Amino acid sequence: MRPELFAVAMLVGALAVSAARAEVTRRDAIEAQTATALASADYAERHCPSLRVGQDKLDRNLREIKGTLAGLRATESYAEQVAALASIEQSHGRAMVCVVLPKAHGGYGRGIVTVR
Repeated sequence: MRPELFAVAMLVGALAVSAARAEVTRRDAIEAQTATALASADYAERHCPSLRVGQDKLDRNLREIKGTLAGLRATESYAEQVAALASIEQSHGRAMVCVVLPKAHGGYGRGIVTVR
């Protein structure tokens, strides 16, 4: 194989790998951001009557990653958010957590916890 053709073949292969990696990265981002927002939504359902869960947004994200609520609740992102919420509640009170939750999530988590 000529060196030019080999270089082109290597470039095409590298681009294909990069595209696959980008999809995994996007999926990972959706999963992590949705898991943290789900932890907040679970908290809001138990403790914040002025908030609601944007189920449509949550369902769209789950379809996108082909995931489940149980799967998200089993992630490290979910566990870390639960711990963070407990810490904020302990130091600043439950009311403060309820005030910040609707604004706490951007990206793929935006719209999962909203004000009623």
